[in-house]
Amino acid sequence: MKTNRRKRLVTGVSFLIISSVLLSACNSSPQATESNSRGAPSGTTTTTEPAKKPDPVQIKGIANLYNQAPAKDSVFWKQMEKEFNVDYSVDWVPADNYQQKLDLVLASGDIPDLMQITNTTAPSVLKAVKAGAFWDLTPYLGDFSKYPNFKKYTNQNAWTLSKVSGKNYFVPRTRGNLDSAVFIRQDWLDKLNLKAPTTLEEFANVVKTIAKSDPDGNGKIDTIGVIPNAGYFAAAFGTRDPVRDSSGGIIHANLTSNYADYVAYMRDLYQAGAIPKEFALINGTQQEEMFMTGRSATFVKNAWHKYRMEQENQKTQPGAKVTLLPYLKGPKGFAHIYDLGYFGGMAISKKVDEKKMLRILDFLNATSDEKYYNFVNFGIEGVHYVLKDGFPSLTDAGKKEVNSSFNAPFIFSTAEFAKVDSPLAPMSYNLQTREEMKVLYKIDAKIELFNVLQSDAWSTAWSKFKDEFASMEAKAISGAISMDDFKAFQAKMLENPDVKKSAGEFAKSYEEFFGKK
Repeated sequence: MKTNRRKRLVTGVSFLIISSVLLSACNSSPQATESNSRGAPSGTTTTTEPAKKPDPVQIKGIANLYNQAPAKDSVFWKQMEKEFNVDYSVDWVPADNYQQKLDLVLASGDIPDLMQITNTTAPSVLKAVKAGAFWDLTPYLGDFSKYPNFKKYTNQNAWTLSKVSGKNYFVPRTRGNLDSAVFIRQDWLDKLNLKAPTTLEEFANVVKTIAKSDPDGNGKIDTIGVIPNAGYFAAAFGTRDPVRDSSGGIIHANLTSNYADYVAYMRDLYQAGAIPKEFALINGTQQEEMFMTGRSATFVKNAWHKYRMEQENQKTQPGAKVTLLPYLKGPKGFAHIYDLGYFGGMAISKKVDEKKMLRILDFLNATSDEKYYNFVNFGIEGVHYVLKDGFPSLTDAGKKEVNSSFNAPFIFSTAEFAKVDSPLAPMSYNLQTREEMKVLYKIDAKIELFNVLQSDAWSTAWSKFKDEFASMEAKAISGAISMDDFKAFQAKMLENPDVKKSAGEFAKSYEEFFGKK
């Protein structure tokens, strides 16, 4: 979506006058409304009673929680339920434990009506799909003629990349391709006469120097340089390029020499004191807290958090400034995060009957109308946000209620800068952040392949040794085992029958999505 389209989006929202649009969207399904019109005897006047609005569809859902969840009795939630004619109850689960919770729910078979799936290729999710846990939406979606908002306002590539065995089991939560970056304390770089790094080698020198210094001025050498993050850094070592075995199969990135090179890079940073000893025990929420309170020099996060991170750091260190590192050049590519164009999706439980499934699908189609973008992301205009220079700006009420989890239970229209623009920041700040992130368009568009490629055999194998793999990786980084030990572990995993089988399945999946290469 181009910038001028985004401006039309944010300036065109007038939430209180679009109920007629919703009713039109809901009529896309024959189950959405009931007509009471009847024919009259000849010679009498024909009258048509107004269409009877159906009772709200009751939906039980589950979604991930980063901060505080919107309360069901809040002004926003009540207005949302009224406008979309739903009675929507959400089980909010902390983001750090969300996938584990989903695994348990899927294993139990007690699946809610609507599930937010954050990883459409997670083994437990693929297993559930194959077991018939979710509705196959493919025949209902068709050419999107009954769901015009999906066709007009969502990223069409996402509908392809989120398929399982060529079928749509998920309504993808689409967005632009610009997402996360490394945040680094610019004021600390200035204090230590360091330049913002552009390569992995420069980055290593910077975080090593910071870790050996006292940039926060507390008289202690206790600043964290970086915490390992394969999602950002590993790509610089070639993990987003398919590595094939002797039979032409594709080896999962975690078991390649490229991934071992990433581990070795982090090992060097650990030995230099740039990585904390307890890094393996620090979850995402704790990492964020460490960065916001000036304990860590860097943090990987969605770009739109930059302004908030800067403001939070200024509470403890006046003058704190944050710089984005959208990419770092490495030996075999670039460390960066180039988004798939969607973040998981919503799956409808097969336990609901067809009529209810269609009403839920109508609900998701309605929320994805471009006119509702600001509503499901920022709340009610005049209550949670106001428009300033065409951008939503949160009010005091919005700052309390609107957060990363606000939009989690919904589908909404695609916006190019959805993960870049901050509702807390002035327009000039957001425009600058956009320019900083747009450089990724000139770097490369390599996505995380194994967020798309699928293999039943890998799902089986990975579920058995993923914890052991994480442990061995942490031990290799910390020096508890040698890199040769880690590589030997990778080699052992490659001999696993299911892992061997997965290479062929990954190759087949690659061809289905990307063609022969």
